[in-house]
Amino acid sequence: MESDDDDEEVLLQYILYQNRKRKLTHIWIHDLLRQREECGEFHRLVKELESHDDKFYEYFRMTKDQFDDLYDLVKGDLTKQETRFRKPIGARERLAICLRQVFKLRLGSKICPK
Repeated sequence: MESDDDDEEVLLQYILYQNRKRKLTHIWIHDLLRQREECGEFHRLVKELESHDDKFYEYFRMTKDQFDDLYDLVKGDLTKQETRFRKPIGARERLAICLRQVFKLRLGSKICPK
């Protein structure tokens, strides 16, 4: 009978461990964000823009060469360390997000001046 009790105890411990593990993953990374590398703007649109110089310029207000030069200057500051919990947003993607937000802010201030 002790063996059955031990087996039940081990099974219960395993179930509790799996539940805690699942909750931690759920807390750290939302399901929508897990698909970022397949469906996200940077990984789809920006990669497509790289093959169209004129559209790339319209989107970022700089050429691909200028973007690459700027990336080389700031990549050390934008690179984050990967942890076992989640993969960080890459430095190139961070730069793209930053430039796009700056452009939106500048455009917004021209449309709606204070």
